Amino acid sequence: MLSGSAVAALLAFVSTIILIFKRPSFRIPFTSKRLQIDYGSAPLLCALALLATPSLPALTLLREGIFGCSYIRPYSVVILILSLSYICISLDCTGFFKYISLYIVKVAGSSGMRLFIYLFLLTSFLTMFTSNDVVILTITYIVLYICTYAGVDPIPYLLAQFFAANILSMGLYIGNPTNIVIADAFGITFIEFARWMLLPAVLASLTCLTLLILIFKRRIPRRIKIPNINPQDSLEDRGGAIFGLLMLGGMLFLISLPTEWTDAQPWIIALSTALIMVSYDLLFRSSRTGMVIRSMPWKIAPFLIGLLIIIETLSFSGWTNFLATQISYSLSREPVIGIFGLSFISALGAGLMNNHTMTVFFVKTIKESLALQFSERDQIVSTFALVIGSNLGANYMLTGSLAGLMWSKILSDKGVEISFSKFSKYGFMIMPVVMLATSLSLTVMLMLNLSNGILL
Repeated sequence: MLSGSAVAALLAFVSTIILIFKRPSFRIPFTSKRLQIDYGSAPLLCALALLATPSLPALTLLREGIFGCSYIRPYSVVILILSLSYICISLDCTGFFKYISLYIVKVAGSSGMRLFIYLFLLTSFLTMFTSNDVVILTITYIVLYICTYAGVDPIPYLLAQFFAANILSMGLYIGNPTNIVIADAFGITFIEFARWMLLPAVLASLTCLTLLILIFKRRIPRRIKIPNINPQDSLEDRGGAIFGLLMLGGMLFLISLPTEWTDAQPWIIALSTALIMVSYDLLFRSSRTGMVIRSMPWKIAPFLIGLLIIIETLSFSGWTNFLATQISYSLSREPVIGIFGLSFISALGAGLMNNHTMTVFFVKTIKESLALQFSERDQIVSTFALVIGSNLGANYMLTGSLAGLMWSKILSDKGVEISFSKFSKYGFMIMPVVMLATSLSLTVMLMLNLSNGILL
């Protein structure tokens, strides 16, 4: 029989998901203004309502939501995401991303297929070194501009761009905020993460590209009319772009070094780099600073903190312990079954409840399952299967990521309709094959490392 706290936690969790997706608005009493509940406010409101439940230790859950525990530190994840966002958005304001995109378009020439492949590869490359959310929201405008001018069907190009951003993002630690949560929770360093996930991510991208070409071959024109573009015109601040690239490259290099060498956690390195970028912008590009700050995803902070309070309550109420038993059983079977099974379940979970929510919940669940039955192989299987699910899950349903919801809104505003059902049709057609290829490649790597006695 479910306890009162278990029911309250589940209701708060379900209410959060519904509010995030529905985004209801309410009129403020005695005024004409309306207040909308979105992904930034919904988790926090539900968490505060949950903390008011008499049977729950409110102060303990609040402390865990802000400061976390030994393996999840909410404040460090928030700081790292916001720091990386400032660097990328500031770099975008220089025109760098637009310059690269238009240069690729110019190189592709009048070939529709070549443009399709080049945009897929460009998106894949950029998402590894910045963030999938930033790349999706940046490149989308370029794809729409090119397709509108050339008079071609934008759907194949848009889907290729979106899928690419959520596949190679699992190759590096910083490719997706969910990677950061998972890696920090299981003590995976930048180099260890890349050693296990970079090759499977590349193979997954090539698999996806092949399937996309087969599916959309007839919808991609052989010849297209390319706008008369000069990529140089889009680079508004060459000096700022060079400085931003140096900062981004330096940050990535320092994060990739062992922590004992730098004596600094990744979030400290990212924050320090972002502060240098802020100082540079204030000194030399003060007009840009305000625009960058306004474009920052500030709602990530209340979103993650409120979410973690709810997830901590689910754990306190016994929900994670229940699922941990099921996961422990699946891990004891063949590695490929464990990897594919857990990645597929977590991907579906991401589609239904958003990948950030799913990741935090599954991290706690897997931690408990490993406590029931631990081996180094099980930790690798569960950790990287969750990475696969949290990234690829965004390609099954538009609700799988916050970027998916914003991407859909951008397209709707521009007169391009990709319904949730149409998106999922292509997602379920392509992603299971991509996930199987990823799981098989990760299994092969696991077997080779086991034979050589090398794991983490």
